[in-house]
Amino acid sequence: MKPLTQRHEEALPLGPHEAVDAARIMARHAYFADFPEDALVALVAEGEVITALPGTRLIRRGDRGTFALLVLEGAAVVTIDTPYEHVELARHEAPAVIGEIAAFTGVARTAHVDALTPLRAVRLSSQALDAAGRAHPGLLSAVMRQFGRRFETFNRAFGFYANALNALERRDFDLHLLDELQNPLPELVDFSHSFRRLAQAIMTRAAERREMANAAAIQRAMLPPPLSAAALGGRADICAAMRPAKDVGGDFYDYFLIDQRRLVVSLGDVAGKGTPAALFMSATQTALRMVLRNEPDLARALAAVNDLLCATNSEDMFVTVFCGVLDLDTGAFAYCSCGHTDCMILRADGTIDRPAATGMALAIMEGAKTRAATTRLAPGDRLFLFSDGLTDAIDPGEAVFGEARLEAAAAAARQLPAGAFIPTLLDAVAAYSGTAPQFDDMTALALTYAGGA
Repeated sequence: MKPLTQRHEEALPLGPHEAVDAARIMARHAYFADFPEDALVALVAEGEVITALPGTRLIRRGDRGTFALLVLEGAAVVTIDTPYEHVELARHEAPAVIGEIAAFTGVARTAHVDALTPLRAVRLSSQALDAAGRAHPGLLSAVMRQFGRRFETFNRAFGFYANALNALERRDFDLHLLDELQNPLPELVDFSHSFRRLAQAIMTRAAERREMANAAAIQRAMLPPPLSAAALGGRADICAAMRPAKDVGGDFYDYFLIDQRRLVVSLGDVAGKGTPAALFMSATQTALRMVLRNEPDLARALAAVNDLLCATNSEDMFVTVFCGVLDLDTGAFAYCSCGHTDCMILRADGTIDRPAATGMALAIMEGAKTRAATTRLAPGDRLFLFSDGLTDAIDPGEAVFGEARLEAAAAAARQLPAGAFIPTLLDAVAAYSGTAPQFDDMTALALTYAGGA
């Protein structure tokens, strides 16, 4: 709420008839329910009547309480300034008594009071109120009851919020708990709304953390265990690793033996984040394993995987995949690059090949075809697959790591065994990024061919 503009007020003494009329209006207020009529007329007559236009500042926060207002006509708004905004705390409509606590106690005002509508009120001095209270203890009792009710409400409310905060810490907070606080003061209604927004934000963040933890668990569960050199008959050396980002994505890598001669390697990147991407990743990996064990033609196998994913793709996701089959005896390597060109073949002679895409990403269009390409890995040649989390990594100045830096780092580390090659490259990217946040998973796989037995 915007602060109200300061306006002019007029103050005049009350005439006898005005005092009687004002006393009849104020007799409807709880403070004066048992007040003798003549005493109330006499009390009102001690004050002065004021009229104010909307926006007139009637009471200023920080001023010492030297008077109270008996509102006869119109409405006033209670506000407070904060470092962030001008906050409305309450509204009072005639007949109302405003500022009586400060007037009786002489303490500083805790809030501003402005005329919200054209307003007419009687301004009574603290001395007149004090004398009336001494002569008629019922007035003091009524004020103290109101004061006590406010403290009771505040104490009950803050006790409630303390319990709610404990529930938030235990992560078993229910927003319906706020409904248990019945009829709070206007100040606490506003506080309740703020607390609800805070609680919702905290619970949403907690749910997001749980979702990310679930997605990370799915990723970890789907990654294959290490494949030893003995299992490969000494014909190849393979290593893969993933360093997940804060926002879990859908990267995956996989490798498995179809038989004693044929080794499948794959790496993919699902477009998306969180649990949906992780679930789609697991569906892709499962489909690849199932189809490749039964379809020897790699191009037809990837086409079948594409159709399976399209049939269950209610979220309109897609995945880029590089998938290859290596003949461990001969080094013959057939591959399909379905929209995934993040790959290199580091040749033993120092050259680097960059396989081109052989088809579009999977799950975009049912019936889409891809083709298979072939090459041969000579002893010492290394296949290096990676996700764009490596090349798209940024430094604190937001400059990307890029293809050229990755290619240079891979060439410099080419003599390392696969188990050292992958961590070296991931560490190089991390060192480049420094304090910059990691926005995407970094996933990499290295397969070095040692030659047939």
